Amino acid sequence: MSTERNDSTGRTVAVVGGGALLLLLLLRGKGWSLGGSGDGSDGQGAATDAPIAAPAPRARCAVRVDSAGIQLDGAPADLDTTVATCRAAGAADVLVTGAAIQGVVDRLLDALRASGVSLHVSNPSAARATEAR
Repeated sequence: MSTERNDSTGRTVAVVGGGALLLLLLLRGKGWSLGGSGDGSDGQGAATDAPIAAPAPRARCAVRVDSAGIQLDGAPADLDTTVATCRAAGAADVLVTGAAIQGVVDRLLDALRASGVSLHVSNPSAARATEAR
């Protein structure tokens, strides 16, 4: 008899345990609606249940900065108009192209931050250039 055994009990326990955990998460979670709600119903609401209305997300303004300047929602705009529109929306998706003039990007991002607009910058290297100062 060999003194060295190829004992894979630990691996088997880990695989079975992981499978059981995965099954539990899939059946108890709401990801694929396999497990039901846990209250004895079949997951379908009664006809008298009022639908719960989620608040509509606020629309972000779409800003693009390129060599031609600033575009707001696809139309050319100046800095003041862009800041006012994005301040009303509360958030802005800013796309900075490689051809954008850095001074324009700096002024725009500084003005949007100063007005309290939440920024989502698509070219973070341009935004990092202003934060590095």
